[in-house]
Amino acid sequence: MNKKISMLKFTDIFDIDEIQEIQDTFAKATGVSAIITDFAGNAITRPGNFCRLCKDIIQNTRTGCENCVKFNADMAVDHTRGPVFQPCPGPGLWNAKIAVTIAGNHVANWIIGQVKDEKADLQKMLAYADVIGADHDAYAAALDEVTTMPVKQFTEITQALFLITEQLSGQAYQKLQYKQIVSSLKQSEKHLVQKTRELQHTMDHLVEAMEKNQAMEARLRQSQKMEAIGTLAGGIAHDFNNILFPILGFSEMIMQDLPRQSPVRDNMQSVIDGAVRARELVQQILTFSRETEQDCRPLKLQLIVKEVLKLARASLPSTIKITKIIPTDVGMVMADPTQMHQVILNLISNALHAMEENGGELSLSLSEADFSEDNLPAFEMAPGPYVCLKVADTGQGMEPEILKRIFEPYFTTKVRGKGTGLGLAVVHGIVKNLDGKILAQSTRGEGTAFYMYLPRFTREQDLCDENKKVAVPCNGNEKILLIDDEKPILHMLEKLLSRAGYRVTACDMPQQGLKCFTQTPRDFDLVITDMTMPEMTGDKLVAALKKVRPDIPVILCTGCSENTVTAKTSEAAPDKILLKPAGREDLLANIRYLLDN
Repeated sequence: MNKKISMLKFTDIFDIDEIQEIQDTFAKATGVSAIITDFAGNAITRPGNFCRLCKDIIQNTRTGCENCVKFNADMAVDHTRGPVFQPCPGPGLWNAKIAVTIAGNHVANWIIGQVKDEKADLQKMLAYADVIGADHDAYAAALDEVTTMPVKQFTEITQALFLITEQLSGQAYQKLQYKQIVSSLKQSEKHLVQKTRELQHTMDHLVEAMEKNQAMEARLRQSQKMEAIGTLAGGIAHDFNNILFPILGFSEMIMQDLPRQSPVRDNMQSVIDGAVRARELVQQILTFSRETEQDCRPLKLQLIVKEVLKLARASLPSTIKITKIIPTDVGMVMADPTQMHQVILNLISNALHAMEENGGELSLSLSEADFSEDNLPAFEMAPGPYVCLKVADTGQGMEPEILKRIFEPYFTTKVRGKGTGLGLAVVHGIVKNLDGKILAQSTRGEGTAFYMYLPRFTREQDLCDENKKVAVPCNGNEKILLIDDEKPILHMLEKLLSRAGYRVTACDMPQQGLKCFTQTPRDFDLVITDMTMPEMTGDKLVAALKKVRPDIPVILCTGCSENTVTAKTSEAAPDKILLKPAGREDLLANIRYLLDN
């Protein structure tokens, strides 16, 4: 159980004004009194619908007030999860208590009552006035005003409150978990921003060095610089993937536990989508650093445009207006979705930067175009059908001399710290590799417009819906040895695998894991290990495991590129290299595949 949750108070979890309204409405509708107290019987909410007998007569006498305080304290001691029924010590009115629990923690008591049983002996109830020294006539008149109902009805009202309390507690717990996930994502975002600034700082120094040399020397330094970027990108990717892995894993487990009708499901899905998008962007950094081919597929640009706009709105100043014409029937293009996300985000970010000081209008439009030899926008383009994305702003614009150089690497008009000059150069390279063309038009003081032309996908074929995945049973009962020095990842994987039925032995150091395996190598059916660990790297650990038992299936998890890891596993290769942060289904499917084959 989360230690932070176990220390929370009722007031940390619930909005008191909202609970007060629910309490008072419930009390008024049912005719009972209601109040929420802490463990000692002290009031958290204001009393609701309290009868005059208790409020104005009994509690205004010393003995009556002492009896009420002792009664509330006694009720608070009992932590029974279900309803607890108990009559008042003197007047014989029925009361009930519901324990409010969050994840098994008793945080408060919801007490209702001051209800007179329709079969009660009124003479015995009136005798309590003499015990506490209250005015007999006033006591009798107040007792006559008390709500009267059958015990069965009061029991049903109490059971209804128990169900309401359970539902409210469950939703409160889900909100707490969601807040913790969001907090973790914010910390991850800060970490990524810091790493990005360090990367930009390194790149700025490299650019300064390149400008001081002749053309041949500049090309050599550029090659060295890209190698350094690749190395640094791998380090950033490893750190950030280790952060993303438990966030994605725990988020998927929370989503699995939520009821289908839970209002939290949409929020949790947004968390998962954000983590997956971050994973894809980190993979793009790795792809750029190791120069692999693009993952091109038929793609509808309007979906990417809408997603990027949704992300951009969060940081959009109120002085900037967005207009868009994005028809749903525009054809598809063959492109890498993550790279298209980067291209469109870069174009929109540049437009917003141009209007940062004085505001303006950002306009986007998507359309189809068919070009012949006579009307091509640029002579390098081939005739044929295209999809055109236009991104325009009403910012400060550019002079012709600057406009000619905007796609050159390391050329930027932004002040130091605002950009590296690589953005539009990467955009140009991506579009060019797709046999497309990107053009820019700008007038100083009137704004800038970018036109991206990509060949329209026209080949008739059956396209698979990637969202429709065949459900494959991935559970099991085999024994798995888990080794990772990152304790959040270790805890997440241990919990995820246990939920899937596997028996897990977790070790946070490689030497400990190797010792555990060496002592009883036949006790384990599969091993999952991290790559980058102190004392012994994952590739060395795999070799040691295979030396003890060559047939043991091993999954090697890494936050770096697969090519980098493969180059280091010459002594003994793992059976599967899994890139962090792997999703729940991907991890379980690979485990099942190795165990079954």
